[in-house]
Amino acid sequence: EKWRAYDTTFGWKNWLQFAVELEHDIIMQTPKFPHAHALLMKYDEWEKIMDRQDINETTVLIGHSAGGGFVLKYLSMHPELKVRQVILVAPWIDTENFQPFGFYKDLNLNNNLAAQAEFGIDLMISDDDMPHIKSSFEKITKNISDIRVHKFSGRGHFIDAKLPEIMPIIKF
Repeated sequence: EKWRAYDTTFGWKNWLQFAVELEHDIIMQTPKFPHAHALLMKYDEWEKIMDRQDINETTVLIGHSAGGGFVLKYLSMHPELKVRQVILVAPWIDTENFQPFGFYKDLNLNNNLAAQAEFGIDLMISDDDMPHIKSSFEKITKNISDIRVHKFSGRGHFIDAKLPEIMPIIKF
């Protein structure tokens, strides 16, 4: 069952897509990324998929786990890109150098990253998440100013079927 946490067709991502489209009449895209497991993912493959998306000033980027780290790297590699908001759900940036393909090698966590989003960066973290997620959280919040942190208790790695806590965070 662990594989499901990395599958964009499982869990709260589908629930969120349905809720946003139903309640706000906004089309939400949830692109499928290849090899969405820490050992297999390659930045250039994911970047090609993101480059095909229509990302602009009205876009809210939401990334979970490795996807959250990817959103940060993608923005740092594309400083000209401006979005509406960035939401990171239990982001992972491989502070332990676990990933063999150097996915986060050129990640530049700078203070200006939040300026690329009109409504800034929101980060959701749970007190009982895994240690490597907590170390990623520490590094992200230490290096990027103006991040709004939303702390939760007992939510683990946010892999449940629903994530209602995210709805009031999204700036529609």
